[in-house]
Amino acid sequence: MLDRILETYRASTYDFRQHAYPQDPLSDRFEEWIAYYRLKWAIAKVLKPATILEIGVRYGYSARAFLDACPHARLVGIDADLPAYGGHPGAVDWAEQSLRNFDVLIVRENSQHLTRLPGHSYDLIHIDGQQDGDGTYHDLDLSIRQARHILVDGYYWTRENFLAVNEWIWLNKTAVDSVVIIPGYAGEFILQTKSDLTSAVEPNVASSLPLAKAYTADYYLNDCGGYAEWRRSKGKSVDPRLQAVADVGMAIGPPGRVADLGAGRGELTRLFAEQGAKVTAIDYSVNAVQLIEETLKDDEQTRQNVDIICDSVLSLSVYDKEYDLFVASDLVEHLVPDEVDALYKLVSQRIPLDKGALVIHTAPNLWNYRYEHPRQQKMARQAGFWLPRARRTWYERLMHINEQNPRVLKRQLSRYFPNVLVWFADGESMGGSLIRRFRIADLRRATSLFAIASHAPIDRDQIANVFCMLQLNADESDTIRLTIDRYPERISIGNEFTVPAVLYNPTDKRLASLKPNPFQLSYHWLDEQGNFIVYDGLRTELRPPLLAHQHATYAVRIKAPEKPGRYALRVRPVQEMAAWLEHANPGADVIILVEDADTSGSIHMTDAISLASTAQPAERSTERIGKNASRKP
Repeated sequence: MLDRILETYRASTYDFRQHAYPQDPLSDRFEEWIAYYRLKWAIAKVLKPATILEIGVRYGYSARAFLDACPHARLVGIDADLPAYGGHPGAVDWAEQSLRNFDVLIVRENSQHLTRLPGHSYDLIHIDGQQDGDGTYHDLDLSIRQARHILVDGYYWTRENFLAVNEWIWLNKTAVDSVVIIPGYAGEFILQTKSDLTSAVEPNVASSLPLAKAYTADYYLNDCGGYAEWRRSKGKSVDPRLQAVADVGMAIGPPGRVADLGAGRGELTRLFAEQGAKVTAIDYSVNAVQLIEETLKDDEQTRQNVDIICDSVLSLSVYDKEYDLFVASDLVEHLVPDEVDALYKLVSQRIPLDKGALVIHTAPNLWNYRYEHPRQQKMARQAGFWLPRARRTWYERLMHINEQNPRVLKRQLSRYFPNVLVWFADGESMGGSLIRRFRIADLRRATSLFAIASHAPIDRDQIANVFCMLQLNADESDTIRLTIDRYPERISIGNEFTVPAVLYNPTDKRLASLKPNPFQLSYHWLDEQGNFIVYDGLRTELRPPLLAHQHATYAVRIKAPEKPGRYALRVRPVQEMAAWLEHANPGADVIILVEDADTSGSIHMTDAISLASTAQPAERSTERIGKNASRKP
């Protein structure tokens, strides 16, 4: 496209001065503007738009260039007719007179006051230049939903404009097909949208149902929270947000039956099913159902515990019995208020009165966008930078039809549940305001919200303990055991590898790698004389945490000593700031020959990796251990 535009531009003889306003205050610049409007003409000539919308008509010079190139096009112009950003009161009068022989409608309106552009869709939307960053950003937000091509004038005109367009592109890259930049007089920025996305759903929907087709694999794998972790592990591990939902659900007791509402890729479904729960995974997106199957496909036993339903969470037919636990992670912001109300009512009728709960995570915390982002924007400007007031991605602006604040979240839940606990979460901890006091500034900075609702009383301390790991007492730590069944017999110096370690937790407490005393797995290296060569080895976090009375296999990260020799590897649990659990594996140490890769003959780095592969963890499995289990596994 760029080559065709430049070729057309070079061959053009279009001269805007033939239709310019003679008393234009900036007429002294007409000579240098000839090439500028000739390029506009060439862009229209190549794109051949049948419908055009221009934001910022002024004297109509750009509009005239477009219509001279495409005389049969329909053009809608929007102009506030104000003396700001290059505008001149009365300029629109000249534009209407100059364009009277074309199919033109001029709307005297400030685009900054609009939530939607007039009309339906356009082949080309032109955003006139000389705006501040906020104005350009806002007009791009409006245009992306209704344009096949967007032409931003003045891309290089101001630093604010330049930064605004680039920030907007980064956040909306999912909806952008291609971009062409032509430096020119002020910089022309031509954007082609992905029409299958931008025209997929009408904005301002009164129901979430029309949005179903927008929940595509592209969304789940490139934008939906936790996508990077899923792409890495295919659901075997989860991001902190989802793990927190699961931990809170488990805190009230291992559930027998779970309903995963808006299950998405199915990470929570898998996590609960691995613990032995019967899970109903509900999502109205066909692509989500396919991803749930992908998440479960490598574990036949876990798959047998799951019933996957492609339907709305509001459909009464998808629920057959009572459930011990409902989880709704990042769901309620995707439903309109009436739908959320109906969902809470439905769930409250299917949770026993004496137990069970609904656990919710929602993001963003609307207070963060409403109060914190404007504060950050002001600080950025003071430092000479530019930021938008609210930095939502394309999918967030499309799908977040009911973003929550803590007051609304609690008020709506309280209509159907007598016991509701809501807390703020931040980057430091998903426990957030539940485990430490939040100031007003902390409430603003908190990026998301959690809630648990139940007919039965909620033990706040019990929930808070999910987000911290306190020091075990001596009786508890004495019962913990660890075993290693597979390991490499030889390894190259300095090589990193893993060994599968089975950790047994007969205690009544969950073991987790959380502050203030994270529980982790590590190791010592000892030489043949029994001296410690490495005492504090690499740490391996417990992901997921190990629940009370269960055991699980973890891949322990280990780095070989830097000198060749025969060494003893001693893998042990460690509770930071407390103690090593040296008694946890009372058997003999693992003996490994560490060799110099340069002199070991048949042992090279590839051989070391091959040998280390024998220590890769088996599929993670967990099973319940009786409370009266022996101290030895």
